Amino acid sequence: MHEAVLARGLAKTLKIRGLSLADVRLTVRGGHRDPAEFEADLRIHLLQAMPDQAKAVPGLEIKRVPFGHLCPGCGNEFDSAQIAASCPRCHAESLPELTDEQVDIERLERYR
Repeated sequence: MHEAVLARGLAKTLKIRGLSLADVRLTVRGGHRDPAEFEADLRIHLLQAMPDQAKAVPGLEIKRVPFGHLCPGCGNEFDSAQIAASCPRCHAESLPELTDEQVDIERLERYR
């Protein structure tokens, strides 16, 4: 399962960087699954990979960011955070540039 691999990689990266889930936000590009289902599965696998941070998993911010799409109907290239975005020009369903989710870790800056 793709989410399990991502969760293990995130846990390892955070440990190496000395960060906790409370210190970060995840940004997701691409994918072929419903975003809510992906997020729920990722959280389940994060709980398994990081049991010591179980309290932080529900509050972890996960946001979708735009990524490239191509319309097979008219050839239009555009960005959208949606997986099966409709072309803004002809409204046909587009092909996503990224078929698997790619997750980036953003460190949150705390100001006092």
